[in-house]
Amino acid sequence: MSLVNSLPKIAMGEIMSRAIAFIIFLCCSLFFACSSEDSSSTIEAPENSQAGTEGVTENPVEVDEEQSPQVPDSSPSTSPEIQEQILEPSGIIRTATEVIDASDLGGGTLLPLGAAPLPDSYTEVELLIAGDATSYTPLASLTPDGFWTFAEDTQQPYKIRVIVRYPPAELFSGVVVSEWMNVTAGVDNSVDWAFLSEEIGREGHAFIGISAQLVGIMGRDTGRIPSGLIDTRGLPTRDPIRYGDLTHPGDEYSFDIFTQASLAASSWLSELFGTERNRLIAVGQSQSAGYLTSYINAVDPIVRVFDGYLIHGRGDGAPNPTLDERLSSVLIREDVDVPVLIFETETDLNVLQYANARQSDTENIRTWEVAGAAHSDTYSLAYPNGLPRQASLGAIIGCENLINDGPQHETLQAAFHQLNNWIATGDAPNSSPRILLEDSEELIIARDDMGIALGGVRTPPVTVPLRILSGDPVATEGFCFLFGDTTELSAETLMDLYGSLDSYVLELETAVAESVSNGWLLEVDADIMIEEETQRAISLGLTN
Repeated sequence: MSLVNSLPKIAMGEIMSRAIAFIIFLCCSLFFACSSEDSSSTIEAPENSQAGTEGVTENPVEVDEEQSPQVPDSSPSTSPEIQEQILEPSGIIRTATEVIDASDLGGGTLLPLGAAPLPDSYTEVELLIAGDATSYTPLASLTPDGFWTFAEDTQQPYKIRVIVRYPPAELFSGVVVSEWMNVTAGVDNSVDWAFLSEEIGREGHAFIGISAQLVGIMGRDTGRIPSGLIDTRGLPTRDPIRYGDLTHPGDEYSFDIFTQASLAASSWLSELFGTERNRLIAVGQSQSAGYLTSYINAVDPIVRVFDGYLIHGRGDGAPNPTLDERLSSVLIREDVDVPVLIFETETDLNVLQYANARQSDTENIRTWEVAGAAHSDTYSLAYPNGLPRQASLGAIIGCENLINDGPQHETLQAAFHQLNNWIATGDAPNSSPRILLEDSEELIIARDDMGIALGGVRTPPVTVPLRILSGDPVATEGFCFLFGDTTELSAETLMDLYGSLDSYVLELETAVAESVSNGWLLEVDADIMIEEETQRAISLGLTN
């Protein structure tokens, strides 16, 4: 049965518009230039970068064979400089002056893209938050190691919207997750909510989605969106009664807006619950991960508000917080005093050139590189839009190949769970082996004879494959090159590999147990994976 015929409840036009909109939103976010000022400025890469060491704006650079395949030592390294770091804020922490519940205003919330279903018993409220935001100015040249020194500069008024999703008070975990929403599609997109909402819901965390950047409030025609597919007009234009007095002074103020809005919304939650939060965690994907990289390097030492960071799917670049330039091959500063987990897929390494900004794990930094995962994939397209998780779903956006059906969702949920536990207990998650790169002038992922990436976080679909999962671009048309590839194996090949269905299931269960033991999967997701992969094996013709 065709994909379209298997979805009788959803009109084809609706499927296409919803799917393409979400994909464009995700895919465009891969390119930092989509949402920052155009600039070819680069900075030289640091000595401990594990790949090519020159700034890159378009083409990959030579990769050092001896450095790129190395797996970092899992033991944390702590220098005297890190031990002597100043833990108190070095500047002013400004607070919002107004927090308004917008529930009764206008036509209702204009939801961001990536609005995955609310977990059971969760409530969603939109807040309008206002205050005076500061910009930041550098006090010294920006170095690629991320040891930046900034100071407060000018102040401008702002008024933005924030999406808050929360459980009943008796189920609240005390953890607040604050997402820097991605704006590359010309509207807000809560990518990490889409990937993490199941884990957030089952743990009882609260979520804040922040329109930190100008485009999230005022909109923009990016030139990448087919006419009429997404309404990229600003919020005040789309609903002047609800949003008419929103204002944003520009992205150089977005860093302080993110701080203030995170504090204001989490304080609103504390008043609602009658209890203080115990952890505030910042998350952001792709373009937003680049902004959070700059936030950690420049602003975190000034305000020290967040208890940890999930940097999801970043490339090698990050903006100068003045927004004067885009910087390449930027590391996260090693003296960061809260846990930071960097989560990367195959596509992030080569297409987005994160390999040029690799860094060794330290006391407060861990990097996970996930084999078999792509920057965007079937889950990121399917779940927020109520569609089945099928690799053939790529046909809706014109992809001739089966798009990546890899384990990004499951491993990202594990990564966030491990990060939260790390913040709470001080127990850092395991270090990830690095995905190996070929000795080449380009950033090419090394693969085995079957085409499976070598190294990296290994999960059951990679260790005991039923199909070959890759983050490499297959097609260049549209946005398909960001969605990787799935190549299904024939029944004959599967029988040669495993001999029988029972033998496969035994290997699958062993691989699942190993992934859970390493921390790459949570038990609840692992159990679901066993069931799904067993059914997949049967559907592909593997028998006893």
